[in-house]
Amino acid sequence: MDILSNLGDFDMKHIGIVLLSFLYLFGGDYHDIDWALDYRDAIKEAKSSKKPIMVLITSKYCKWCKKLKRETLSNDMVIDRVNREFVSVEVRRGAKNYPYRHLRARVVPTIYFLYSNGKPIMRPVRGYWNVENFLSYLDDAQRRMARKRKD
Repeated sequence: MDILSNLGDFDMKHIGIVLLSFLYLFGGDYHDIDWALDYRDAIKEAKSSKKPIMVLITSKYCKWCKKLKRETLSNDMVIDRVNREFVSVEVRRGAKNYPYRHLRARVVPTIYFLYSNGKPIMRPVRGYWNVENFLSYLDDAQRRMARKRKD
């Protein structure tokens, strides 16, 4: 009888660990950047919402792209600002739906900030940037847009 009761405790501990892990991974606090499906959808959404566009250009095996997404673009402050102020889209360089005519990326990651009509707000941001520097680029894009509105 003692063996069965100990086995029951063992099972309950594992169930508890699994349940806590599940809640941690899929809990309600998790959020991400709201990525548009593709470049064309981002342009359409930007025109209807009157928001600028943030285009992240990546490639399949780019370690710096993965680091940017994991460390910078997963930060709550970055996510909140990007979702509030931009229509965002990730495009993979070399993919069938990559907008070659509109965007050039010699290195990845490259981030373009565009007006809703697809014209650049500023020069593209190339490479990996930490949270503080990335937020500074968001500020630059917003300042340039505000200056353009005054003209």
